[in-house]
Amino acid sequence: MKKLSVMVDMAGCPNRCRHCWLGSHKNGNMTVDAFYNIAAQFKNWRDENGTGISELGFFTWWREPDFRDDYRTLWEMEQQLSSPGQAQRFELLSVWRLARDESYARWAAALAPKTCQITFFGMDGVTDWATSRVGAFQDNLLATERLIETGIAPRWQLFITKRSLADLEPFLRLITDLNLHKRCEAIGQKFEVLISGVSPEGNGYGLEDERIEEGDLPLIPQGLIDICREGIELLGQPEYVLLDSLLADSSPPNVEAPPAIVINADFDAYPNIAEPTEWWRLGNLKTDGIDTILKAHRNETTPGMGMNRTVPISELARRYGGKGSTKLYDKSDLVCRFMHQWGVDFMDGKI
Repeated sequence: MKKLSVMVDMAGCPNRCRHCWLGSHKNGNMTVDAFYNIAAQFKNWRDENGTGISELGFFTWWREPDFRDDYRTLWEMEQQLSSPGQAQRFELLSVWRLARDESYARWAAALAPKTCQITFFGMDGVTDWATSRVGAFQDNLLATERLIETGIAPRWQLFITKRSLADLEPFLRLITDLNLHKRCEAIGQKFEVLISGVSPEGNGYGLEDERIEEGDLPLIPQGLIDICREGIELLGQPEYVLLDSLLADSSPPNVEAPPAIVINADFDAYPNIAEPTEWWRLGNLKTDGIDTILKAHRNETTPGMGMNRTVPISELARRYGGKGSTKLYDKSDLVCRFMHQWGVDFMDGKI
């Protein structure tokens, strides 16, 4: 195995976002010693030929970065344990911590990258509802201010559902009132807005009744579309339009992602290519052991991984497609919905 990232959910997440493809795994309180032990198991593993993993990247979080109070020490630990260049920072910071720790943004500003995604679902009521935490919307606004103060550009991502539609005009006014484009230009950065739909896996599958439809598109203000980086392209097309090509596609989904294994608070391990559900589960690090988990990952032996490589998209579309559905999907998201529905049926013994 040439390269692998290992992401451990040491502390969890302050939110239970209704759109989150990672689901709602319980929060834990994993010790630093336990993390070192996990890292050692991956470092010391050898396959049948005595070959180990050439490059390893270790992450002390999986859902919310820097959620623990000792986040600075954990970042140093990630760099210490990882192969050269494999410890990484992403365009993600803990919005929860940004709103509570005044020194956090200054610390993050010394690292790369210089952009941070902030997630909205509309204005305060809808954003708090979708985040499942009162005050999440106000945290987003305070985080935005602290990012700009330290030279980091906030990137606002708006997940549009039917509940969001009445908030779109006020949301556009908010961007204008906060003068975000010019303020980011003043720090040498670019303010971006993205609007997209919800991926229908993990918690997101529970929002299918809230998914916007073709007839809702005229309710999106043109002014908002104009300032969004990709307009409304990420919302996709109606399901009935996408189905023709999917019904004719005899290839399996073949979802790919950089090789990574994620480990939750119960030490269950999953491949980081789809929602972490039972049909993707590789095993448990404590009860099954590192060898079982890594061979299941390498050989793709879980039900979900097998389906990903063998079940034709056309078969999934025939089974789960809605020919009269006007709900909007990116094509890959619609395939993800089919894969989720297949997994549920598999676990229920229907496949």
